[in-house]
Amino acid sequence: MKTATVLMTALVVGAMVFATGASAQTVHYPGGKSTFDGKCAVCHQAGGKGMDGLAPPLVEYPGKYASSSDGRAQLGHTVMYGMFGPIKVKEKSYNFKMPSFASLSDEEIADVLNYVVFDLNAQHGSAKPFDASEVKAWRAGPLDQTAVHQRREAVVKGLGL
Repeated sequence: MKTATVLMTALVVGAMVFATGASAQTVHYPGGKSTFDGKCAVCHQAGGKGMDGLAPPLVEYPGKYASSSDGRAQLGHTVMYGMFGPIKVKEKSYNFKMPSFASLSDEEIADVLNYVVFDLNAQHGSAKPFDASEVKAWRAGPLDQTAVHQRREAVVKGLGL
């Protein structure tokens, strides 16, 4: 009886450890995760899984965007200035108004982009991490949400997405 109890306890503990390990996320950009959880997850959901019809998932495309200069700028402009209007991601339609997060510091924007691209996206090709100087350069040419939406279409087409 004692052996059975010990065995059962070991199996339960092992299952809990396995479940926790399987769903645990490796975070290389904790500052970016904190910003994401506080500002972005309300629409894009925890882990960037998205919300049908409202906010697209962030677990694949940002990693693809980040390997080209136009894609990187699109990601930065989207976070900084927001975007609205209908978009498609993997044949699913979304129509939401993402707010501007221009009030975030250059470092915070770089960190949240790094979290999305490197922690949420398994594949990010030859992308290099974002830094505050890159974000500062994007601020030099401000855009409105309509322009960000229009540029997105060109970037998606250029990347073959």
